[in-house]
Amino acid sequence: MTKLKTLILLTIVLFSACSKDSFETGVEGNISYGEGDCMPIIDYDSRVYESYNGGLLFIVKEDLDSLGNGDFDELKSNSISTVISHGKLSVELPIGTYMVMPVDMYLYSNENIIDINSGEILNKDFCFWKCTSY
Repeated sequence: MTKLKTLILLTIVLFSACSKDSFETGVEGNISYGEGDCMPIIDYDSRVYESYNGGLLFIVKEDLDSLGNGDFDELKSNSISTVISHGKLSVELPIGTYMVMPVDMYLYSNENIIDINSGEILNKDFCFWKCTSY
């Protein structure tokens, strides 16, 4: 092996050793997204979901519950966020209770509340539906 190849390989190994691929507390799972009609009578079986691509927020539930008439955009900007590609979720989170929602939607739902405990990586799938008509 040439010295240049050895140097390149060593550099790659060092940089990959410094990156954080694992974590002790957080959430992993799959995220599906769909949009369409929400007119009564809703036919849930006809809904079509795809893998989500976009921003995702983890809002501290206590902060959201105590917001009152406060600034929701400021709360969002102070929340943990990540970008999801191909519906794959893997994010490190501090211990706490979070409301999970897409960046461009307000979806307060008990199904989207997660509790992150010490030393736990929660495995949970999320499914978001955006109503285009009511």
